[in-house]
Amino acid sequence: MVANPRPRGAARRDALLDAVLRVVADVGADAVTHRRVADAAGLPLASTTYWFESKDEMLTAALQRAADRDTERLDAFLGKTAADPLALAVGALLDPIGQERHSARGRLLATYTLMLEAARRPELRGVMLRWTDAYHDALSPLLAAAGSSDPRSDAELLVAAADGLLVAQLASDDTSDLGPRLRRLADALVSA
Repeated sequence: MVANPRPRGAARRDALLDAVLRVVADVGADAVTHRRVADAAGLPLASTTYWFESKDEMLTAALQRAADRDTERLDAFLGKTAADPLALAVGALLDPIGQERHSARGRLLATYTLMLEAARRPELRGVMLRWTDAYHDALSPLLAAAGSSDPRSDAELLVAAADGLLVAQLASDDTSDLGPRLRRLADALVSA
């Protein structure tokens, strides 16, 4: 009996997409190749070429997988009840970091690397826009409940600020808690 059987079917595709994200996090999007992804997944090269015709297709599908997972996490997080809608909004933005720090860092590196790639690769743009809109849609009602006069615009600003702070934190290996800074911004937005 094999201890770790290789995944089959859709599970094999998912394993390849997870490997794409690891490669992007470790060495960047330019380093993604069919061979490197197959090696990272521990699968034969034919697996990548069966599921994905091109590097662009791999990157787009991997970004969509990351977006789907994160949107599910966001929905679950926002399913919590909280008396303070601003605390819930800030928590929703920072919840992924609360997980094991090393794996959160890898996920964030892959995400922001692919977000920047969307500037060069139009096929990634649609995924990024839908993902960002999911955050705007989720946070807008919380900001409205907190008294925002323009919840959609405030949600856009809060998400953009969180993205900027997270990128700066990744670049500097800073481990400080971003929650208080985002909370200050959220308070200022709803009191303006």
